[in-house]
Amino acid sequence: MRHPRHCGRFRNRGSALIEVAMSYATLVIVALLTLKASVNATSTQTWTIRQAMSDAFITRETAMASRIPYDSLVGASSLWPSSPSVSTSVVTIGKMPGGQDVTATLHRTRIPDGNNLPIAGGTGDEISNPSGTEAWRVQSILSYSVNGRTYAKSRTVLRTR
Repeated sequence: MRHPRHCGRFRNRGSALIEVAMSYATLVIVALLTLKASVNATSTQTWTIRQAMSDAFITRETAMASRIPYDSLVGASSLWPSSPSVSTSVVTIGKMPGGQDVTATLHRTRIPDGNNLPIAGGTGDEISNPSGTEAWRVQSILSYSVNGRTYAKSRTVLRTR
């Protein structure tokens, strides 16, 4: 016959194994939650970095459209073709930490003012435009993707002569 003192000892034998399993499960859950939080933080950081890169690129594009010599702007080999033509190119706007290139699609066009003389793409005449003034809206549109979403930034510069 068994002694009552030994019965309790055999009954609690598996409880240590259950405690270890519960501790391990809790540790795994905490580790997964920490991993998810770090991935979310990194994804937000990626969006911010790409926004800053696209802002810098489109600002440079605006500066170039403002400062390019007028004859180069309206010439046959202009970077901004006359509307309805559009120049489209894939550009590198920067690099992510780790060296991955960040690319975007750049669309460029220039739109003549309606009062330009016909030689400058408008419908104006000597009466409506006696000085022969030319005006063009120089437009650049940058489109890029972050985490599966597509964004676009555009800038328009008015150039006259």
